[in-house]
This record gives sequence, structure tokens and C-alpha cells, in this order.
Amino acid sequence: MILNKHMTYQKIEHIAAGWLKAEIRSSSIYQAYLGTCLGVALYDTTLKIGGMIHILLPEPLGNAGAKSPEKYASTGIPMLINQFIRLGSYPQNIKAVIAGGALVGPVSHQDIGLDIGGRSADIARKLLQRRNIEIIKSETGGFFTCTLELNMRTGETAINPAWEDVCKSQKDLLPPTLDDIFKTIETIKPIPQTALKIFRMVQDNRFGIKDITRELSLDQVLSGQTLKLCNSAMFSGTVKIETLTDAVLLLGEDLLIKSVITAAVNAYYNQTSTSGYSMCRGGLFFHAVGVAITAETIAKKTGKVPTEKAYTAGLLHDIGKVILDQYISDRAPLLFRDLSIETESFLSAEKKLLGITHCEVGAFLAKKWQFSSALSQVIRHHHHPEKAKDNKDLVYIVYLADLLMEKFHTGHDLEKMQSQSIGHVLEHLGLTLADIPEIIDATPLNVMNTNQ
Repeated sequence: MILNKHMTYQKIEHIAAGWLKAEIRSSSIYQAYLGTCLGVALYDTTLKIGGMIHILLPEPLGNAGAKSPEKYASTGIPMLINQFIRLGSYPQNIKAVIAGGALVGPVSHQDIGLDIGGRSADIARKLLQRRNIEIIKSETGGFFTCTLELNMRTGETAINPAWEDVCKSQKDLLPPTLDDIFKTIETIKPIPQTALKIFRMVQDNRFGIKDITRELSLDQVLSGQTLKLCNSAMFSGTVKIETLTDAVLLLGEDLLIKSVITAAVNAYYNQTSTSGYSMCRGGLFFHAVGVAITAETIAKKTGKVPTEKAYTAGLLHDIGKVILDQYISDRAPLLFRDLSIETESFLSAEKKLLGITHCEVGAFLAKKWQFSSALSQVIRHHHHPEKAKDNKDLVYIVYLADLLMEKFHTGHDLEKMQSQSIGHVLEHLGLTLADIPEIIDATPLNVMNTNQ
């Protein structure tokens, strides 16, 4: 919620990647965080109809557009225009604003070669011009993440750098001591022991579905959370699942195991605020799930590691942020400012403000919870996979998944990955640039929409 100049409150609605929304006479402010993605805002001042689309890719790959046409420029923009027409608008009364499509830095020649944002912007302009919709503002390209906002009351739009310096005065904030951090680790509600045991069983390849359900039945809280997630859009959403036996029969072993570990991580990540690393409610969890699904997709495509290991590692890679989130709220404006500096990495900015990084704190947790060497390496080195001592394939997979989430699903949490080595990462995993759109396209957007 924000307070406008007339002293009335307006609700901010986050338009996630791959989604569109249009309304008549709404009082909200639509907002999209845009990295490589493209945002298009439309408004009819006569009828007070407004709408926005957050475009992920230029056009569908094969028949993929039939499932989620909203995430492509070629199919999503006509859908948004048609929603305006159904609400009574005429194209000649609609004005458009386009933003995003950046080469989020550091930029490699692979980013320039893909030019996903640029191609999406070209398609958007052609479609709007074809329908005689005037483009009154277009700020695309560049090298920085931005926000696109549409005031649904007035039609006013704003395009601002996401790393804009919102800190008006330097605060004298001492970094937490190691004792402070260890005390926080003890006070934060940990991942349940049942879930930790299941994590270890999955990582060690010594599990069967009977073993999983037996362990799960001993923890009624986690069982309830698992069944709730089983019935969500992420895993099912169509058939009512009331028991673990139903879950095994209707979802299968793989999905049940994923739902167990996802439910445990959800409860853990939900201890964070919306003024720290998370930029929206549940931001860290949504980012973790996105990285997990993307890592699973990369693992399946490359055959380098078992998919369930990649999924689990993706879910857990940022566990250190939950601890540091308790200290980041007051320092968030300073972190924004530091991240706006082109040469400042995310880890160096953390180190400057907090004296420690989320990777280092995560390594403490991994040791405390007796995670496997593979998981520990991912948590410790997912920003710099070349530093991993072993299990390099898994670390590289999570690094690439994290990088793609940052570039294409901006706005869930604070992040800034270094990408100078992406060419080496692709080579290590046996991938090419042509594989990237397919991997991005595989992320199911029903788990990324924070408005549901």
C-alpha cells in the first residue's frame, strides 16, 4: 500500500512474469519488476480501463503457447488488447508504455546473442502499431533492472531503476557479530527433523516411497502442510487429496517427495519479512521454488545429476538468507545503493553491510543440519561454482538456474548474480545458447504468481 498526494491509500498489485491483468475503474497501482522480461502497460483515459502484461519470451517454442500464451509477446499482447475491447474500449483510445528488455549486467556475449528482451520489444511495437495503439513512452534495453508502474486511477506511468537509491541518509549501522548470527540460528524455527532426514535420504539415494511416508506420518504438522501443497496449483489443483496414500496414488512418488521437501522449505522461508531480501510476500520461497524447478529441468536435459537432487539443491541454496534477513531490513536501502554500482557483486555488498554473506551462513546451517557434501557445496558456492571442490555438476546447475531466475523472474527477492562465466557454465553442462529459451519456458508460472 502507498499513500498518494491526495492522502488516500492505493494497493500495489505485483504483476508476475508471464501474467497479465486488466480492469475498469480500479484504484490499484500495477507494478512489475523487469529484468530481461518486457512490461507493457495500456490505459484508456476515457473509460478508465488499465492493464499490464509481464512478458517472459518473444514467442512460443513449438506448441508451448497453447498452455501459457500470456508469457509470450506474440500471443500475450493480443490477449491484453482483447480484454480491453471486451471491457468496452476502442484501440484508438488506448495508450501504451513499454519498459524492460534489459541486458541485466554483468553482460556476456551470450546475453547479446540471445537478445530475448530486444526481440520481445520489437514484437510488442509491431503488434501495438498494427492495432493503431499509440506508444507514448518506451524505455527498453539498457543494463539495469527497472520497475514499471501503472496508476489505475489516473493512467499515469512510471519507469524507475529497481536499484534506485532510496536511502536519503547514511545510517551508522554496525554489522552483526558472529555471536549475534549464531544466536539467530538458534532462535529461528529450523527445518523440521523429519524433513532433514528425508533430505538426506534423497541425497544419498537410499529412499523408497514407504520410507518417506513412514517418516512423514510421524510429523503431523509437516504431513498437513504437505497435503495442503499437494492440493495446490503447483502439484495438482484438480483432484482432492486427503491422505498420504491418496497422494502416492494420484501424484506418484516423485511429486509426493517434491511436495514434502517444498512444504518444509516453505515454512522455513516464511520467517522472512517483506522489507529484507523479499520484495513481495513470500519472495524468497517463490525464488527458491523457481530455482528448484529450473535446476530440475537443467538436470533432466543434461543428465548430469538425478533430477530430485537438483530440485532439492535449488530449494535449499539460499537458506542463509533467512538468518541474515533478520538484519537486512534496516540496511536494505544501503544494499540497493551498493547493488546499483556496476562493479559491486551481491556477495561483496552483503559482506560490506553485514560482515558475512548468506553463502557463509548457509554453510553453517548445512553443517549443523548434517547436509550431504553435495548440498553443502551448492549452498556455499552457488554464486561462484568454479570454487566448488566437488559435485561441480550440481553446483553449476543451481548457479545457472539461479542466474536465469534473476534475469527472467525479477521482483521476488533481492539478488544480483555475476555472469561473466556463463559461457564456461554452458560448456561444462554441455548446453548451448539455443537451449536457454527452452529451459526458461519450462518454469510453470502458477507457482510464481504472488497474487494468488
